[in-house]
Amino acid sequence: MKKSLFTGTLSLVLLIGGCSTTPAAGPAGPQGPAGDPGPSGQDRDRDRDKDRDRDRDRDAARPGEAPSCPAGQHASTDHDGRPVCVRD
Repeated sequence: MKKSLFTGTLSLVLLIGGCSTTPAAGPAGPQGPAGDPGPSGQDRDRDRDKDRDRDRDRDAARPGEAPSCPAGQHASTDHDGRPVCVRD
């Protein structure tokens, strides 16, 4: 009886101990080539702002033509008579 109890307890301890440990990691593979990081978010914002400013300047340079306004805005003339975009 004692021998059976001891064997069962030892088996249970080894089973629980073996299942709770983390397995060893295998060897690391070779490193791949470094990729292009691409433009950062700040660069994209700067490019977007630069493009918007360029379009606004181009529109302002054409006298007599209404500028192409983004959604939520419409063309109007300012106090100097230039066409500008204003909020609806």
